[in-house]
Amino acid sequence: MMMQPENARFDQKTPAECTIFGAFTKNLCKPATHVAVSAALGGALSGAATAGVLEETPAVPSGNEIHLQEKLFETRADGTRVARFRYVMPLMRQGIDFAEIEEDFFHLCIGVAVPYLAVSEETVDQVIISMADRETDFGVTTHLAKQYFEAFSVQDGTCIWEGF
Repeated sequence: MMMQPENARFDQKTPAECTIFGAFTKNLCKPATHVAVSAALGGALSGAATAGVLEETPAVPSGNEIHLQEKLFETRADGTRVARFRYVMPLMRQGIDFAEIEEDFFHLCIGVAVPYLAVSEETVDQVIISMADRETDFGVTTHLAKQYFEAFSVQDGTCIWEGF
């Protein structure tokens, strides 16, 4: 059962309808709930990162095997900084669609990217988590690879989904 702070409120939704991950993608909950739940998860998940470890094969809610292809930091022309965490999930070749792995993106942001940024002392304006069915060269278009992307801003140690 998900614990909620007293001041967290749902907009006429029950806790079962307002999941941690669905809230970001379906906009079911108020931002205060996102922050409270994400902060709790972040605290629970940050132990490995504080030891200076960036897992190459982190566990994700979907249960599918993934591996980190690379992490990139870039400064855009407008001066904003972006951290990209690029993952590969070979099982996507077998027809997995976005709905089946949607929760994995937030999990990787809050459980891997945020703790890594804290330990590495990197400051970014946006975190982009990508998932592909095979390794690809960054910035190179390929029609062979199936890829999904999610973007998040990071505020107060939590990830906030930024819909495209």
